[in-house]
Amino acid sequence: MKKRIKLITDIVMICLLPMLMAYSLIGEKLHEIIGTAIFILFIVHHVMNRNWYKALPKGKYNGGRIFRTILDLLLLVFMLLQPISGILMSKHLYTFLPMLPITAKAREIHLLFAYWGFVLMGIHLGTHLTGLSDRLKRKNKGAWIAAIAVLLVIAVYGIHAFIKRGFPGYMFMKTMFAFFDYDEPRIYFFADYLAIMILFMAVGGLVVNLLSHNGKKKEEKDGDNGKSQIYGERRECTEVCGRDDKQRNG
Repeated sequence: MKKRIKLITDIVMICLLPMLMAYSLIGEKLHEIIGTAIFILFIVHHVMNRNWYKALPKGKYNGGRIFRTILDLLLLVFMLLQPISGILMSKHLYTFLPMLPITAKAREIHLLFAYWGFVLMGIHLGTHLTGLSDRLKRKNKGAWIAAIAVLLVIAVYGIHAFIKRGFPGYMFMKTMFAFFDYDEPRIYFFADYLAIMILFMAVGGLVVNLLSHNGKKKEEKDGDNGKSQIYGERRECTEVCGRDDKQRNG
């Protein structure tokens, strides 16, 4: 039951995130409602995964775990500061809060963290789908190849959508206002953002696989070195013991 709730929570968050990025295309009030909903779901997600915090000081840190941990901590910071900055400049749901003279700065932070948060969320999802990919590969390699091919095509288009939608400008504060084409069918907007998310899911999965592969090779190499050292010590011991026996017999 708990796993099902966690899965539903994550799926709803993923579905709502592209809608949140639409901002004025869906209306400011709905944007605030969706943002609040995602923030609540994000808290629920972390409460249900609280064992992750307990496990942080435990176990061995290989390349894959270091990457995941840094990514998750960055995402945590971004997902906390983004709604806080949004609340500070709210025009609908949180107008009962006192106005602070930092609205302009809050808008800049909100815009910056929105686009970085979207990218980091895509990478985060990719790091957690490697297990699903491996299971599909073992169960049906043909279906796995087809799925990877489709995702790669979408990811390649995602590079075009990433540039078309101005992500680099927003992420590196070259563009300080969000621009939308109000005449464009909404489906095109959401399709582009889905492609961008899949692009960074592919990046996350690829990085984790590379780090895990390198980690396994290093462990195997260390294991082989250890075996060679043990073998050498045994051989040296045998030779020394043999000489001692000869001396005693002589």
